[in-house]
Amino acid sequence: MPAAADYTRGGTQKTVYSDAEVVAVRCPLCNADDCDRLSTEYQSVAIVRCRVCALIYTSPRIRAPAEVYWGEYETFLEEARLIFDGSAQHHREPNYREELDMIESVSPGRGRLLDVGCNMGVLLRDARARGWTTVGVEPSVALARIATEQFGLVVHNCFLDQVSPSEHASFDVMALSDVFEHIPDPLAFLATARRFLKPGGLLYLKSPNARWNLLKQRMAGSLRRTPEAGVWDSYERVVHYTDTTIVAMLAAGGFETMSVTSGKPVQSPVWHRYVGHYYQYPSPWFLDWRQHLGRRFFYELARMESRARPGRVGPLAPNLMVLARARG
Repeated sequence: MPAAADYTRGGTQKTVYSDAEVVAVRCPLCNADDCDRLSTEYQSVAIVRCRVCALIYTSPRIRAPAEVYWGEYETFLEEARLIFDGSAQHHREPNYREELDMIESVSPGRGRLLDVGCNMGVLLRDARARGWTTVGVEPSVALARIATEQFGLVVHNCFLDQVSPSEHASFDVMALSDVFEHIPDPLAFLATARRFLKPGGLLYLKSPNARWNLLKQRMAGSLRRTPEAGVWDSYERVVHYTDTTIVAMLAAGGFETMSVTSGKPVQSPVWHRYVGHYYQYPSPWFLDWRQHLGRRFFYELARMESRARPGRVGPLAPNLMVLARARG
């Protein structure tokens, strides 16, 4: 196993941030400045809960969280080389199939689908194979280039509010797969999102479940352990939603929530522990069998929990999957 100094990151994330690299912010939902601190990570980054609306968010947070994954083209290309040459699937493909199935359960027609924060474009590639007309938005120059060159996708290399107004009211579905939690001003983003959707257009989003993070934090505390990478991944995730606060955020942003549920856990590969690099394709089961079994175990418990409390997502679910429609 290589030394820690040999680990190659795809982006610019760090393990320590100084006070000069972070900024305190008000609640992204109600704009209150009254909160309780829940945790501190990476030395100067904090997770807090608003005393007014109960939203959990990061404050102080790093100043440019969207730029964390603006890494080098060659590094990202190496991370996914077996996917591009057809030798391996992406480790999130089981999750993407589940997400597309959920979208198609209420939008059976194959119209125009916009994936915001599309990364390398794997979800878009899979949606295109199922008959969707696909467009992506990706602010990282390297990732947008990979999506267009490797998969032949149409990807706007910018933020959503920088996409041409000619695309307004032209999309049947907007997908935000593990993206919404990275957006510092979600209400402004939702206002922009509505402009790109057709009347009554569908918004799909997947986000980590803050109740699950709270449970992990309490479990770690009871065992007197501090997770190496932090429970909240707060260098990149700036808002941490529960089933109730995500519905409240969507309502404030002009969307009516149709369903909130939990999806399969993301089984992240563990190549970096052995080769000093984070490859995007699945690692063999015997390298991380405890992680696989643990995540699967809690996922099955979460399914049982959801059957006992329909319409709610409790602390045993690792993520939230939401479908909503634009109002008006």
